[in-house]
Amino acid sequence: MTKLKEKKINTRSGNMVDNTGRTAETLGSVGPIVKVTWYDAASTFKTYRINAEDPKEHLTICETVGEMVAQDEHATVLVMHGSQCDGADIFAIPTDWCQRVEILKECITENSESQPE
Repeated sequence: MTKLKEKKINTRSGNMVDNTGRTAETLGSVGPIVKVTWYDAASTFKTYRINAEDPKEHLTICETVGEMVAQDEHATVLVMHGSQCDGADIFAIPTDWCQRVEILKECITENSESQPE
């Protein structure tokens, strides 16, 4: 699992806050920006073939991008949008549904922001 910064997300005060006391001013300062590939339930109507040898063929493959702010054995939580007036839009995926987590950008730290690339 990815190491997350000890920051909160609170969009009402201009900072983002969560229930652990972590604070952050912008997306990407609590956890990495990731792309999660995961399987979701799917329904198919009027089908003539069921693949009993590989039933996962009937699932839908999804990809979701956001800042990973929480993860345990039950859920992986991504922030996909943050607003000072509306709060944060989050997406929770059951962790065992995740097939792959690709880090697109590491977490921003105070030191990395001031260093040239």
